[in-house]
Amino acid sequence: MRGIIIGVLVAALIIAIIVFLWPAIMAALGAALGYWALRQFMIANSTGEKILYGILIGVGALVILSNLHGVLTVAIVVALIYFLTKNKRKTTNTNTFDY
Repeated sequence: MRGIIIGVLVAALIIAIIVFLWPAIMAALGAALGYWALRQFMIANSTGEKILYGILIGVGALVILSNLHGVLTVAIVVALIYFLTKNKRKTTNTNTFDY
């Protein structure tokens, strides 16, 4: 089942990259800008810094919203990374002797 899901995601990723390459790049840049600005917003001390980082969060959100086709590609990449890293099969070692 895991192999089928990864295969479908890889096929969808190839199609999405061919069709939506530039919007995907812009959506990823907008997400990266918004995430970085949010992290900086949380550690900012002055009001001026908070206003600046709040504006950058808004710019990142607008870049993402203006490239909605790219969001699909970025979501496929995130799902593929999730399934490749988090869904590891649990191996049980039956040779372990428990005292």
